[in-house]
Amino acid sequence: MNINIKGNPGTGNTYQEITIQHVENYNPAATTVNNYYGTRASGKKAASTSTTNEVIDIAPIRQEILNYVSRLRTFLVDEQKSGYMKLWREILELDIIASEVYNPGKQQGTNFNRGMVANIIYYMVKKNFFGDKNSYNASLFAVALEGSAEHSVRAELRMLPAADIISRLDCVLENRELIQNPL
Repeated sequence: MNINIKGNPGTGNTYQEITIQHVENYNPAATTVNNYYGTRASGKKAASTSTTNEVIDIAPIRQEILNYVSRLRTFLVDEQKSGYMKLWREILELDIIASEVYNPGKQQGTNFNRGMVANIIYYMVKKNFFGDKNSYNASLFAVALEGSAEHSVRAELRMLPAADIISRLDCVLENRELIQNPL
């Protein structure tokens, strides 16, 4: 085919004949055409693991929680040091706590809900596990737990857990006192 060009095509411009076998969209007046091939990423988030039938082994997560709370053993009063880890094992067996503590939610870099653990620690502060509750310093505990006073756990170390969790924790502590101090 002979291309008859009238006028100057400009510097660096060429005219060529191109044969197109298939045209997806023909838009002669369009200045920009975007053709998307394949699947597009939807704006919906993937389903969380809690809605799937995936089984999570909680034993390593439980051990991670126990290691985490054991960082505070130096702050415990002497009467509480011997049974502290056993108490945490009992707490982690409570269904109301187990349903939340093993799910980190939006927290990054963790396998468990550090906020809930921090709330339980604050409850224990209020029950004088760590000495005088008036001398309690959340920043000091945050440094012991996370290595930084500026960690987000510090705010959670100043908040009590929900009322239903507190009632279950009270039951655990009452049973513990009955076992330690029988009538």
